[in-house]
Amino acid sequence: MRIITELGNSKALTVRGRAELLDAVRDVMEPESVFADSGLVRALGPAQTPMTAETVVTRVEALRDALSRTLDGKVDGALLERAIHRACTANYLTQHSGLVAEAGQLAHLFGEPTLQEQFDQAGRQLLFVLGMELVHYRTRTRSDAV
Repeated sequence: MRIITELGNSKALTVRGRAELLDAVRDVMEPESVFADSGLVRALGPAQTPMTAETVVTRVEALRDALSRTLDGKVDGALLERAIHRACTANYLTQHSGLVAEAGQLAHLFGEPTLQEQFDQAGRQLLFVLGMELVHYRTRTRSDAV
C-alpha cells in the first residue's frame, strides 16, 4: 500500500520499491502455500492475454510514468507518434465485425462499443502504450550506460 501511495504522489518507482511491489503481487498471485512445489506461475487476466506478476508490476510502472509525464506536460509529438494509439484502435474497429462473425457462441463478448466506451478505452490504451514506451526507453538507456 505504501508503494502505491507513493506512486500516486508522483514518486518514481525505485529499484527497491519495484522489488517490494513485485513480492507483494507474487504473494497474491503465486502464494507459496499453493504454488511452491508445483513450479507453476499463476497469471491474471483472460487466457489470451495472461498477466504474470512481473507484467502487473511493469504495467503499474508504465501507467505511473505516463501519468506523471502527461500531467507535467512533458509528452511531445514524437513520443505520441511512437505510442501508435490511433493505428491500434482503427485496426481493431475494422476487424470488429469479422471477430463477431468468427466468435460463434462467444459473439456477445464483442459487443459494439459505445462512443463513451471507445473514448474511455482510448485514454487508457494511450496512457498504457505511452508508459510502456517510457519504461522501454529508460531500460534501453540504462543498458547503454553499462
